[in-house]
Amino acid sequence: MFRKQWKRLTKMLAVLLCVALIFPAKSGYAKPSHVHHTDLKELLVLNGQLEGEFSAEVKDYIVKTDEDKLMLLITPLAVNAKVAVNGEKVNHRKVVEVELPSSKVRIQIDVSTPKGLKDTYTLFIEKGPDYDLKDVTLFQNGDGSVIEDYQLGFQKAEAMDGVKAYLMFYSKKDFYEVWDYMNGLTVEQIDQHLTSQEEGENKDKLYKISNLSYADGVGNTFRSGQVDVITGKPLNVGDYHAYAATLGEDGVLGMTEADRTISINPYPTNLELLGSGKNIENYSVSFEQADDEKVTHYFLSYSSKGLTKLVEPLISGGDLEFLEELQLENRGKLLSINEIGNKPVSFAPDQKTIEGDTLGNELYYAYVTAVSEEKVLGSSKSIKMINTNTMPVPLETIGDGDGTLLPAGGATRDTDAYFNAIREAAGVERPRIAIFNSSRDSVDVAYDHFHLDDGPYLALETEFRNRGFEPVYIPLAIDTFDFVAYDEYFVNLVKSSHAVMLQGGDQMKHARSLLEDDGTPTPLLEAIQYVHDNGGVVAGTSAGAHVMSNPMFGVGRSFEALVINDTEVKTVADVPLTGFLDPTLKDNNFQIPGLGLVENILTDTHFDMRGRLGRLLVAMRDTGHEIGVGLDEGTALKLNGDIGEVVGENGVWILDASGATFNGKAATLGFEVDDVTVHYLTEGDTFNMVTKEVVPAETKQKVNRSEIPLYQSPNLFGGEYESTKSLLFFAKSSETEQVTKIKGDASDPVFALQWAKDDISKYYQSDEDYTPDSLATYKKGTVTNIRLSLWVD
Repeated sequence: MFRKQWKRLTKMLAVLLCVALIFPAKSGYAKPSHVHHTDLKELLVLNGQLEGEFSAEVKDYIVKTDEDKLMLLITPLAVNAKVAVNGEKVNHRKVVEVELPSSKVRIQIDVSTPKGLKDTYTLFIEKGPDYDLKDVTLFQNGDGSVIEDYQLGFQKAEAMDGVKAYLMFYSKKDFYEVWDYMNGLTVEQIDQHLTSQEEGENKDKLYKISNLSYADGVGNTFRSGQVDVITGKPLNVGDYHAYAATLGEDGVLGMTEADRTISINPYPTNLELLGSGKNIENYSVSFEQADDEKVTHYFLSYSSKGLTKLVEPLISGGDLEFLEELQLENRGKLLSINEIGNKPVSFAPDQKTIEGDTLGNELYYAYVTAVSEEKVLGSSKSIKMINTNTMPVPLETIGDGDGTLLPAGGATRDTDAYFNAIREAAGVERPRIAIFNSSRDSVDVAYDHFHLDDGPYLALETEFRNRGFEPVYIPLAIDTFDFVAYDEYFVNLVKSSHAVMLQGGDQMKHARSLLEDDGTPTPLLEAIQYVHDNGGVVAGTSAGAHVMSNPMFGVGRSFEALVINDTEVKTVADVPLTGFLDPTLKDNNFQIPGLGLVENILTDTHFDMRGRLGRLLVAMRDTGHEIGVGLDEGTALKLNGDIGEVVGENGVWILDASGATFNGKAATLGFEVDDVTVHYLTEGDTFNMVTKEVVPAETKQKVNRSEIPLYQSPNLFGGEYESTKSLLFFAKSSETEQVTKIKGDASDPVFALQWAKDDISKYYQSDEDYTPDSLATYKKGTVTNIRLSLWVD
């Protein structure tokens, strides 16, 4: 009996097995081919939003949530798979909870099988409001060997409430290691990391930007000497990540990594060009070899292109065999490290440029490139140039022989009237204009700005040519001045020009490049003065306008200047060769010798866009200038002799302190002044520097005073064109006085600024609108003889 039942049972099992083989399971964990699969069948975020649809083939996801715990449902495809979240095994048949201790968390989900197969899914969690800066872009100027060769451009975060400043920093460490470090810092600890600190083990790790308007996509330069935020080591050979962050009252709010990394290959240093003449074999180079065991050879070449990143692509993708081919074509000279020794290395007879051209009448740079057995590494460029050009001939008389100065307040790229004024004052149809970019961080940056487009900005060469000039490149910078500022060729090249343009940037670098350490002029500055004295034009925008005064000042903020009440004094020798000259006291003014191109006038730029009325008043007292000129953006003052005429889009402030009374420097309460005469001019208005007379443009009509409400500014020095709005409303009102309070932090003194007028005070208005959005509802006006007083309230 039992034997018959057993036979019947085995037959039934055999039939069932055949059916299973013929008709296999269509879904579920029983499918044999899925037993050792590491894919996830499903990943659900129960209290957040998974960006994009889940797919087993996609391993990385961004998740947004407002919760402090993330609820996950994780379903592997294989029945025997094991799941771990952040290294800890979990029961994937239940909801998995993950703590979110900060606004940025990385969650790693590992799926493994008994056979040792493993796959990983990563969730990048973003919790709460989006404080991350947008479009963080890394720019490189120069050869990239020092951190100040790099800039970060970025746009504002989606959430800006509570954002007090931005931070810039870099590290070899990856995003989440850096985020965890930054997120753990208190505000006090962040302050100890700043580049503005004089001492401390964490100084020079973070660069803080307090002006929130700098999130405009334009590059912000890393500070000289800034170090890796984690390791504390300076930039060196290797790959680095650059970061920008938003800072609130309690610490870091958001952080974004730049679009690309900083990568530095080994390169030779202290490259010096030796020799002179018309033949390339008359020249040689000396240099220090790179301290890296990978380097086996060096490649010597030359080119008229003066920026390393233009030359390196010609050889960067090659190897030793490729460089040997170039040597056979006489486009370079390849040397093993054993051939170099301690003597200078000469160019080969009749050696061609790296591009394959013969030596002509041109300026050329020497390049030395480090090479390994496998690939081309980093290059260095000489400061001095191979010069085969004919000596330029100075012009004797330019135009009508009366020189013109055109200082402008910055942001003049789109100001047609400014460029037209330069061209017309030069007195020739197509003036030759010498472009000085010596306000930049290096000659490579200057070259870059002159020759290469930069996103939406045209190269200076193209821009000036399009506007009817013949632009001339002057390779003066803070790393070349000891050669270029004394070289006869460049001195005569400037003297042969109809006009000179001093570009924006850092006015201290202009001064360091054009002045001796004691503030006396170099031969190149004397050449600029020669152009003006012989009837030419000297124009300057932003830093280029600042540096025209002597002494000049800059870098301070208005409220802090009022509180500190003591403009610091610096020398030309104080300006560092890398990085920036900063005041001893944060956000204070300092004065330094300037070029002295404008006499008896102290200039300030980006004037009311950045609320600089307060700092100019303090600087006028401390530098001894009776006349202060505040130049708004897109606006210039055309100076011919004693007459200044406004050119451009916005306003020019004239501050006359000849009848004013100041309190003493460093008075403990803060800065005070009585009876500064204020004039505010717009396009077409003129001012006589001797008689102090304002003549409004013919297109303006006098406006009688009327019963209108005064403009109550929340912060005269803290918003865009706040002082302008206040002054324009007061000038056309029937009120004779207005007092506005100016406040800082609770512990700071409160200042009161008073406008006052009498019968000689006048207001004129045109039918033209202003360009800035913050003045869009205003008509361009002219204000004369308003008295300004300021005191500690």
